[in-house]
Amino acid sequence: MNSPGMFLEDDQLRPIWRFFLSVVLLFASFSLTVEIVGTGFLIAKVDPSGWVAVFWQSLVCLAVMLAAFKMMTAVFDRRPLGSMGLAFHSRWWRELGRGIMVGAAMLLFAVLLEWSCGFAHFTFTPHPMLVAGSFGFILLAVAAAKEEVIFRGYAFQRLAEAITPVGAIAVTSAFFGLAHFANPHRTWISTLNTALVGIPFCVAYLRTRSLWMPIGMHFVWNFLQGFFVGLPVSGLIFSTSVLTAHVQGPAWLTGGNYGPEGGLLATAPILLGTAYLTFAKSIYTTEEMKALVFAPVALPRHDAPITIFSAPSGGEAKRD
Repeated sequence: MNSPGMFLEDDQLRPIWRFFLSVVLLFASFSLTVEIVGTGFLIAKVDPSGWVAVFWQSLVCLAVMLAAFKMMTAVFDRRPLGSMGLAFHSRWWRELGRGIMVGAAMLLFAVLLEWSCGFAHFTFTPHPMLVAGSFGFILLAVAAAKEEVIFRGYAFQRLAEAITPVGAIAVTSAFFGLAHFANPHRTWISTLNTALVGIPFCVAYLRTRSLWMPIGMHFVWNFLQGFFVGLPVSGLIFSTSVLTAHVQGPAWLTGGNYGPEGGLLATAPILLGTAYLTFAKSIYTTEEMKALVFAPVALPRHDAPITIFSAPSGGEAKRD
């Protein structure tokens, strides 16, 4: 295969090379975020708590990644950033709401299984928690959007073009599980189940070509788990929650100190959620998203010289 054919297809960089380039940009975004946030804290002369630092790192990282993928979609795809799945199309808020409902059902079903088996008991927390709840809401919303852009955003979408959606689901879900391998109290079951959770997120994107549904699912799973029922979120514990959880029993069933997704009782809700998202007829891609993602792009003309300044479309530029 000649060099242009190896890298180009229909005058565009092949999807697999755009995938690898996007992965490089992701790592560059992480490095740039560390520098920006660290410098900001030094200038402001503040030493934030752990969760505050996580919030600012997530927010800045999200902004940097969106800027990087704005460049990728414009230069290599010749499409707007909204084609990555963040367009405010006619059903975006319904998809977000559907994602919240599906994610809540999955998480609460897992908690109900633990409670009905006698492994989990819950008591109300007496102290006020409005400020903590508001902060947790914002923190987890930003964190969910960031992780969905990383694992179901531009890189996943180009990989799906290159090696089929099934292959992309397998690869990115495996990395989603491995990305949580350094979390406290992780086990091989928690890594497997966390990877498994990535599958319904991927399916939700592929059915809608939008990131709103997986963002809603991701956010509400973490928020209800950490702030409402008081269980660990992938090994991390919130200091304030509506309920205080008391979990006992084998960790391979309950997840123990990792959280429900670390135990086999959560596997059934994950699989049921995946089946629903796969077969529900009410989940579909809107015409706006079809146009953004699949419509033919306008290729540059090769018979015209490339200039920095060009005349306005529809007529010649006026001269002085």
